Amino acid sequence: MAGDMAGECSLETNLPCANTPSSPTEAGLSGVETCGAKVCGIKSDSDATRRDARQEKVKKLIAWDISRQPGTRETMAAENEATLFKEVVFAIAPGDEEGGLAKAADLLESHGARRVSLAEDEQKASLDSLTHILSTNIDFPQYRETIDRGIQTVKPSWVHQCITRHKLVGTRQHSPDPSQYLQDIVVCFAGLPEADEDAIHAGVVALGGSYNAPLTRQVTHLVATDYNHEKCKGASAKLPSCKIVLPHWFDDCFKLGKKISEDPYLLPDPPYLRTSNLKPVPGDFPQLAGATAAQPRSSDAPSPSWARKGFTALKGRTIKLSSDLSLSPHLKETLSELLEHGGATVTEDLDEADLYIGRYRDAVDYVKASRDKKEVANLAWLYNVINNNRYTNPASKLLHYPVPRSGIPGFEKLRISVSNYVGDSRTYLENLITSLGAQFTRSMKQDNTHLVTAHTQSEKCEAAQEWNMNIVNHLWLEESYAKCALQSLTNPKYTTFPANTNLGEICGQVPLDMDRIEEVYFPKPKPVRTQVSPVKIKKPVAKESSPTKEVTSSRALEAIPVREKVPARENSPVKEKVPAKKKKVAAAAAPSDSDTAEDDPKQQPSKTPRSKAVSTPRQAETSASPIPLSSGRASKLHALNVMHKQAEDIALFQKEMKRKGGVLHGGRRQSIEESPGPATKKKRARSEGTSREGTADGIEGENKGKKAAKKAKIEPPVQQKLMVTGDDRWVDKPKEEEAAKSRLRMLGVQLTQDPRDVDVLVAPKILRTRKFVAALACAPLVVETSYLDNALERNQLTKNPPLLVDVASEQRLGFKLSEALQRAKANQRRLFRGWTIYVTEKVPGGFETYKEIITLNGGEAQLYQGKAGTTLSIRWTEADGDAPERENQEQEAGDEDRVYLVSGTSAPEKKICATFRATAEKQGLEARVVRNDWILNAAMSQRIIFDKKWGID
Repeated sequence: MAGDMAGECSLETNLPCANTPSSPTEAGLSGVETCGAKVCGIKSDSDATRRDARQEKVKKLIAWDISRQPGTRETMAAENEATLFKEVVFAIAPGDEEGGLAKAADLLESHGARRVSLAEDEQKASLDSLTHILSTNIDFPQYRETIDRGIQTVKPSWVHQCITRHKLVGTRQHSPDPSQYLQDIVVCFAGLPEADEDAIHAGVVALGGSYNAPLTRQVTHLVATDYNHEKCKGASAKLPSCKIVLPHWFDDCFKLGKKISEDPYLLPDPPYLRTSNLKPVPGDFPQLAGATAAQPRSSDAPSPSWARKGFTALKGRTIKLSSDLSLSPHLKETLSELLEHGGATVTEDLDEADLYIGRYRDAVDYVKASRDKKEVANLAWLYNVINNNRYTNPASKLLHYPVPRSGIPGFEKLRISVSNYVGDSRTYLENLITSLGAQFTRSMKQDNTHLVTAHTQSEKCEAAQEWNMNIVNHLWLEESYAKCALQSLTNPKYTTFPANTNLGEICGQVPLDMDRIEEVYFPKPKPVRTQVSPVKIKKPVAKESSPTKEVTSSRALEAIPVREKVPARENSPVKEKVPAKKKKVAAAAAPSDSDTAEDDPKQQPSKTPRSKAVSTPRQAETSASPIPLSSGRASKLHALNVMHKQAEDIALFQKEMKRKGGVLHGGRRQSIEESPGPATKKKRARSEGTSREGTADGIEGENKGKKAAKKAKIEPPVQQKLMVTGDDRWVDKPKEEEAAKSRLRMLGVQLTQDPRDVDVLVAPKILRTRKFVAALACAPLVVETSYLDNALERNQLTKNPPLLVDVASEQRLGFKLSEALQRAKANQRRLFRGWTIYVTEKVPGGFETYKEIITLNGGEAQLYQGKAGTTLSIRWTEADGDAPERENQEQEAGDEDRVYLVSGTSAPEKKICATFRATAEKQGLEARVVRNDWILNAAMSQRIIFDKKWGID
């Protein structure tokens, strides 16, 4: 019985009853021994009624005993319940109307907190007395100010946890700041190594989460690698809301700096560990709604419908619409009506406004509004706020803030393509790339610099790897834009692609770095320093001579001008930068009797920049004593006289430096240099060499026994660039070839091996060599070898040489050489302009041969190795934005949707051809696989035609 009664007592309430006796005697239970909640020593009584009465008295006694015990948890909770939040003064964030906030606010007030309501005429709260703001996000106007003031912004979960623990808990794990992206996580470990547990624990706590050692109902994520662990079994049986995840999920979250979906990492069968190459399914993108473009379309403009009569998101705000928005009068009037109907005011005076709406960051009003700490946003943000009747922070979305007019430095030369992003995320990235200043390309070509992809399971990614292209995720674009600087690709965050995860799900979560934007676009103006003119202090003139004297006058002496070709050596005249004055100094080689240089019309104005500080010019040493400098006109005239005396030496020195052999040493010089320094090996070699162009003067040797150097031969200017092909006269005869080159060079002919720049092509007949075919793109004069023979034998060039005649080859190849050269001249190396022609590696002649031929004719050659997933490029058309200005008239019509592969006929190449056809068919293109004869015929005849004999089945 005692055990039964004790069990009943454990279920009774702990609150005291109104009829509780003041002592055990009043309860009528004297002689009954009690011990806490357990009752002992009750005698057995067969009378059921009497027994029930005794049980009732025991219950009352237990309730009395508990209520009278001081310091129990229940009593303390009851006493503190009404004062738990007595130090809290809170407000609900404007525009946040979730039901959870209202319940949390009621709980705060019932536990002693004081609520501050919003002002009726504006959607702001007074921050003077606030300690907390209750919100589910940070999208309210005063969030940055709350951080500066130390006011805590918390979610309703903070209120519930404080009440549960009967004390105020920390707010960090209950902050709505998206940077704390693990704030809702309570983690527990099951069978992980201690080092892994410590690493994950530290990361979770740092990012707003918390840790529980035992498995309790508060745990949201159990981290394990073995599903058979006891904790995993307990969580799956009793905690259905707890997610059992691999530790790899935390690794990928930490790498990306974002919380990604747990689904691929969930035990017992995580897709993360599968080896399948299935493409991850893209998710929803609610964070991108209304934030996909910085400049909205005209169709996105809100209309003054009946549904907007309740618009109050900008109530009490004074708004300035910038002129750089380029709004039509009708649209501006419509927006003004909507805003004023919702309680806002539209003004033209920026000083009156507290909200500035603009398009670019270089506008004067933008800079002023930003420096005045006014709120700044763009038109896309305004449309979004009006359409949703909910205020958001413009800095939380990259494209809700004015854009840089010229993009971000470093992106101007980048060509970026996007793969595996769909819907709003793709539109968002396209507009973001444009705002960065890069070029967005819908189709990827080999000249693209970057591929932005959500995962790597796509054909574009395979092609980008084959082309050595940079493959990154969208975080590289977002953080470069947010930080106003091109981010380095060495950061692993930008090249992380978790398995079975589509990164499009975290698109649009990067906010702007406002500190960096302030530093770049509206830095605080530096205080203007008032420049005080230095006091001119005259110093006594030194009695002893010195190579350098201080100038005490603002009219400092200009240095002796010396030509720049004269090297600065010891004891040589030195050219110094000195303050430029209104008066000019005459050149040293042209002395003048006038007082100033202005009287000489031949004088050149000094190019020396004006210096603020007084400089100290150097004087060239002379045999005479140095003249001390002083201020005033007399010292300047004295200095000019010295310059005039040195003019002859300076002119002689400059003349000697021009000579090939160096400085003359025949007679004693009257300048500061008695003898030159020792000649270096480089100068000596140069003095002994000969020059091919120009005429060299005779020089005197250093020693009388040396012979004078020979004069270099005068080579005439190049009149022709000549290339020889199909002629073996110089094979294994390098000396004869060099001699022939020298003889031809004296005739104004330069031998070349470069087919890109040929005037005359010498060949015995029409050939299909690499040189001959490639050189025809330049429309050269094609002549027989007799032209070369005549030049070498008679030492003269044949005037108006005849064109090469080869009727047999013309009939065999199907074109006339004269007509082909006329077409080449008209094509201007643009025969294949706009074409991308694919060539196999084993094609007869080699890939490099056809690459040179195609490139010289304006096309692009791509090596094709049969890898699946290659994105094939089609021919440019006039409708394309990047098409050439003029198409070649000799190109075959109807080739816009065809792609060409030049291949051989070997068995491995046939397999490559089959892959090429399949790839083209997938992309909706028509594949033409041709022999090398097709490309050779096109380049030689300078027209593009197709014959079945060139095709490969």
